[in-house]
Amino acid sequence: MVSWQYRFFSKWLSVLPLKLKLRILYFRRFYRLPNLVKPESFNEKLNWRKLHDFDPLLTIAADKIESKKFVELVCPEIEIPKTLWVSDRFDDLPIDSLPSKYVLKANHGSRMNLFIDDSNRLQIEQLKALLPRWMNHDQFITLGERAYKNIVKRVFAEEFLEFAGTVPDDYKFFVYHGEVKFIQLDTGRFGQHHRNMYNVNWDDLNINFSHQQKLPSPEKPLLFSKMKAAAEKLGQYFTFIRVDFYQHNNKVYFGELTVYPGAGYEVFPSSDIDKMFGEPWDISRKPQKQYQI
Repeated sequence: MVSWQYRFFSKWLSVLPLKLKLRILYFRRFYRLPNLVKPESFNEKLNWRKLHDFDPLLTIAADKIESKKFVELVCPEIEIPKTLWVSDRFDDLPIDSLPSKYVLKANHGSRMNLFIDDSNRLQIEQLKALLPRWMNHDQFITLGERAYKNIVKRVFAEEFLEFAGTVPDDYKFFVYHGEVKFIQLDTGRFGQHHRNMYNVNWDDLNINFSHQQKLPSPEKPLLFSKMKAAAEKLGQYFTFIRVDFYQHNNKVYFGELTVYPGAGYEVFPSSDIDKMFGEPWDISRKPQKQYQI
């Protein structure tokens, strides 16, 4: 349950000017103020993006429905989970005609997922009670993530990808100006969560980044080259984007596009590593390709 202190802090923070809000949040996390004029570190550049990057494609990337359409157009070779139903309310959810397993999501933020199967089929009234909390969720107001500001809020049902009863490994490609520089691998995300960080040659950086690294280090995935090529193809339209994939049955599945990894407040093992992840991102450059919206 969210404490009253957190609710009070969030409400107070929401009325502040964006730049002041970001400075407070940054200081609260790192005990120092960010350089938002000439940012150097990865986290500083993510917060600079919140203030200065108005590219409308970032809104498409942040939208969990529209981003799938973008990826399908740019990378038709990648498998994309099917959208089964979309609405701004749950009243018309076709419960009886949906598969036995599916996922309910909101398109405008993180941590709004419900995995539905025969053991936990929620009724419309239960879902309607959940709706206000999902629809009131606003990552622009709380975290200053500008890409979420203009998303038309919707809920949707998505096909459930069956990974033989296991949690799939999650491959997250950090793409700068169309080039992959780093890869984050998350394993056992709903149990014993491990995280390994690699350079583009799959050399393990041997760091603990919010989670302990898995030892021995996992081998390079069989479809690494296909994932990397797709990530770079998508990354040509951004100065920076994180592209998330799964690998299953000799296919690459799209996960999501992440505009602000960790909201710009992920704690790196050191400030030097934070700067190492920020160095390839030249905020003065434009994307290599423009997307017609």
